[in-house]
Amino acid sequence: MGSGAVGNDFRRKNFMIQVPGEFSIIKEDNVTHSFCGLACVGWMYQKIKDSFFLILGTHTCAHFLQNALGMMIFAKPRFGIALIEEGDLAKQEPTLEEIIAEIKADHNPSVIFLLSSCTPEVMKVDFKGLAHHLSTPDVPVLFVPASGLVYNFTQAEDSVLHALVSFCPEAPAGEKKVVFLGSVNDSTADDLRAEAEALGIPVGGFLPESRFDKMPAIGPDTVLAPIQPYLSRVAVKLERERGAHTLHSLFPFGPDGTRVFWEDLAKEFGITVDLRDREQAAWEKIRKQTELLRDKKVFLTADTMMELPLARFLKSAGADVVECSSAYINKKFLGRELAALEGVRVVEQPNFHRQLEDVERIRPDLIVTSLMTANPFAGHGFVVKWSMEFMLMPIHSWSGVISLANLFVSPLQRRSKLPAFDKEVWLEGVMPSAE
Repeated sequence: MGSGAVGNDFRRKNFMIQVPGEFSIIKEDNVTHSFCGLACVGWMYQKIKDSFFLILGTHTCAHFLQNALGMMIFAKPRFGIALIEEGDLAKQEPTLEEIIAEIKADHNPSVIFLLSSCTPEVMKVDFKGLAHHLSTPDVPVLFVPASGLVYNFTQAEDSVLHALVSFCPEAPAGEKKVVFLGSVNDSTADDLRAEAEALGIPVGGFLPESRFDKMPAIGPDTVLAPIQPYLSRVAVKLERERGAHTLHSLFPFGPDGTRVFWEDLAKEFGITVDLRDREQAAWEKIRKQTELLRDKKVFLTADTMMELPLARFLKSAGADVVECSSAYINKKFLGRELAALEGVRVVEQPNFHRQLEDVERIRPDLIVTSLMTANPFAGHGFVVKWSMEFMLMPIHSWSGVISLANLFVSPLQRRSKLPAFDKEVWLEGVMPSAE
């Protein structure tokens, strides 16, 4: 069966999911073209500065990390791979004691995260038992499921936070504070903390904090404020085990999302604020960018699970979001974002063959897509933006508004400066003439 037949077949199998507010999601059934969960170490080891991330995997895993995170190699990064060779496949369990001892001697970590990968999961390695066996009172080893068989690469951050929950102290009842969920750089964390305190909101900390021994206290009166849209599992775990309450709002991306996020969070503490003037001022700061985005057709393929709030910002900025797809959509966790996307085609687990056909037909002005599909799209003459860049840039809250807008407009600006070229000539490998 050819790829076109596959695309048509999946189209026939589509079905709709209705969510509160009469918003429907198109549900397809396909794997996503995304990095595996092991990629999360690229930002998590930098956030938790006294940690080490140990991956039990194959040469393929090592090749992936060396290429994806190679720019960090000279910084003596705190992650590594315990390689599984063919001869190890016959063994019951891998032995990692010597590797753990070497990690402790070289890096002196306060915590070691043991990440699973595809091969040992297929081998049915008992990761939980292995992590428990390797743990010591002074340096715990925590199991983090991160296999590409199951997890999108951003969901592995959810798994890391999941593993940290038991190391968060119990906050006593009556101590009402906000704990922000999600890994951001220290500068963005400082901005979020300062903004909350300026509004009179008491801050209990961040999960994760920059050090393992500084994890926030969480209890029945803790308000969890997710700042990344892919952390539903840890939020549910904290609700069930600690009685915490999760804020369901827009995520703090763009002037619109930032205003709603802070107003809703303030309400949780009995504080009424009106930030419409501040939102308007933020829109004014990016007026040149929004003028460029206005009426541009934008297509978001599934990759980072940040697609819904990014699409909502684009819609508010005047762009025509022709499709917003994501690997997995938690209807409750992302309910406010879904409501704000009324009128936009939203697809869960999209079929990529169908998307290729639609892209060729629609000819969007900008495609936000993964590293694996960006170059082929560019080779066919489309303007693309790497979706992973939104993971690595400071785009949260008021301080991130300009960075967020610039990420979208930069590829459009680059294309506008290039000479016109014929698509067929480009595809044949002949560079366009500068004349």
